Amino acid sequence: MSTNKLIRNVENNVFDYKHLSIKRITCQFDNGKSKTSFKASILADKDKEIVVMLSKLNIPVGRVWLTPDSVKFINYLEKNYFLDDYSYLSSILDMDLDFETVHAIVSNNIFSLNDEKRDKEIKDYETKIDSGMYVLESVKKMKARKENPKLNERRQSRKARKIVDNAPVKQSIYIDPETFKLRKIRLVDAANSRNLNIDFSDFVAVDKQLYPGEMLLNFKGPDSYMQLHIKFAGFSTEKEKDIRFKVPEKYTLINH
Repeated sequence: MSTNKLIRNVENNVFDYKHLSIKRITCQFDNGKSKTSFKASILADKDKEIVVMLSKLNIPVGRVWLTPDSVKFINYLEKNYFLDDYSYLSSILDMDLDFETVHAIVSNNIFSLNDEKRDKEIKDYETKIDSGMYVLESVKKMKARKENPKLNERRQSRKARKIVDNAPVKQSIYIDPETFKLRKIRLVDAANSRNLNIDFSDFVAVDKQLYPGEMLLNFKGPDSYMQLHIKFAGFSTEKEKDIRFKVPEKYTLINH
């Protein structure tokens, strides 16, 4: 199948929604030093907002609001909060993160590694078959990560020394030949010794569409490791009551 036709089939089978809520999410987190599990729920309005509510033992522990230009987080355990763009989250992972990338992952869609126009991007992909799946492959340069003036200078310079800018990143996207759903995403940044793997499985029917019931995310860097195993249930595409960003009194604003 040609690259153009394959990408068109993927886009035609992307999970399309105006509103999406996932009420029962179980997460297991492992960073190589400690392991923890927690529960979550998600409310998403397409292209506008993603709200993630986190809890442990049925006690709210945090809420995250993501919009195209802002990240807001309330930590109910430590009674603090922060307001930022995506530069702080990007600095934690040492890779560029934005709303479009998060939204694409939530929609089980292809996301862009750079700011190239879509037509140019399609030409960059090559198609092959591996393990019974179609694979879209490309080598691209990552979006340049913006410097964050809120990070202290020592940490900023340490990160600046560590990261090789404009390093080529190999992206491999594995696509189910029957449903044209994304099954795996592999990113390899050899110059910076970083790998990101995302696996989608256990697809379930939601409003006559398919949505992954399970996601496994692995990130490895030179001095960092993170694994997140997530199971999704309790889907709805009905409009839910809006959740406002409201900080309780006496909570402290975190300055990065």
